[in-house]
Amino acid sequence: MAAFLSDEWFEKVDILTKESVGLEIPKAMRDVRVNLTVSAPAGEVAMCIDGGVIRKGFCGNPDVEMWMPAEYALSILVRGDWSAGMKGWVARQIKVSGNMRKLIPLQVYRPTPSQEELRKKIEEITD
Repeated sequence: MAAFLSDEWFEKVDILTKESVGLEIPKAMRDVRVNLTVSAPAGEVAMCIDGGVIRKGFCGNPDVEMWMPAEYALSILVRGDWSAGMKGWVARQIKVSGNMRKLIPLQVYRPTPSQEELRKKIEEITD
């Protein structure tokens, strides 16, 4: 197990992602780069979702920038609770700037079986 957003967690997520043979990522998700700043108890954590893949640190030339507390990031990225994103947006806990047209197609997004399998593996290693 690795603490969510720790260096160890990002390393394990990277390994699990690389081991996911045939990871099917929908085009709308492949076409967007999101820099995400997560407010965690130990401070802010910079990460990105680059073409549907979680990475540590910001990616260059993002389409969208987001800010959210760690509990929302955990719910959305690890637990697969996409409704947490809408709840956070309505509660003004999630802030978004940039090319919103790139995010609109993701509102109806449903993970592919291979993405859901990877998400479950990430959830299993997350403390």
